[in-house]
Amino acid sequence: MRHASKLRGFAASKLFMQRALLIYNPAAGFRRHHRLRQVEAAAAELRRANVKVEIAESRGPALAGIQAQDAVDAGIDTVIACGGDGTIHDVLQGMIGHTKAALGVVPLGTANALANDLKIPRDPAQAMRRQLEYVPTTIAAGVIESCRSDQPKLRRYFTVMSGVGPDALLVYSLSAKAKDRWGVSAYVANAFWEYLTYRHAPFELEITDVEGQRTTLGSAQVMAVRIANFGGPLKRFARGAKLTRDHLRAVVFRGGLRLSYPAYLMAALFGLEISIPGTALLDAKEILCRPLPGREDRRIYSEADGECLWTLPVRISILPAAFSLLMPPSGS
Repeated sequence: MRHASKLRGFAASKLFMQRALLIYNPAAGFRRHHRLRQVEAAAAELRRANVKVEIAESRGPALAGIQAQDAVDAGIDTVIACGGDGTIHDVLQGMIGHTKAALGVVPLGTANALANDLKIPRDPAQAMRRQLEYVPTTIAAGVIESCRSDQPKLRRYFTVMSGVGPDALLVYSLSAKAKDRWGVSAYVANAFWEYLTYRHAPFELEITDVEGQRTTLGSAQVMAVRIANFGGPLKRFARGAKLTRDHLRAVVFRGGLRLSYPAYLMAALFGLEISIPGTALLDAKEILCRPLPGREDRRIYSEADGECLWTLPVRISILPAAFSLLMPPSGS
């Protein structure tokens, strides 16, 4: 039965995957001195499936999307982002609107949240074998935009989550050196320190739900989540989130983060479907985050897929049918 499934996967791959480009980040995650060897192992699996393969080192966060877009324009039908969620995020920027080409993943980063959600193994060769059985699926992308009037319009697309508040400050304040050396434990230690010392500056949310109804409320933190499974101990961080849905799953913290946020994390850790005072789970089409009047100088940050972005105001929304992603066949 398993053999038959693999045969169907390889047959399907011949229909959509003819030419693939693997873009890898030489600085992502652990074991970076083995990075090219890991990417070559993934490429070898594709070549065994008669896929024409090219390999390119990312030219930088601002250029990986351009590399992906140029590849698609040149006839590449599958772009494989080899790295962590940050590398995927960078490559994604060039895939938006090109739904005839699919985005794949070789998880070589620290957390690999998207790969966890897609059930992609950490081993590069196994990751490619698994995705040869996957199906290109056109899905929505999250969008975050800077709404500041004193700077040009800035926009980024995301697959995992976007946030405003202390989680974005955490991304901003965590040094790349600490992240590379200690991995996820650096996030945990830094999060503990930030939540002890951070003055949780409130801001205003205007949430548009899936029915088009708008609600304005005060918040200390909001997370707009797209994936169902982050992997590790916090698999179900935002119950109801799913990549195939055309909306955001918003986790809203109204205040008192030093109590509500740890309580929410503990509930997620143990899989408890309980109501935490001061928190809410909402389905949203758009989330407008802006500073409270008179507090425009507060440095409240935003982030997307672990990449620190801009201060308020920002708009988080959803773009339906934005790109094509290699995903498990329906029902698997």
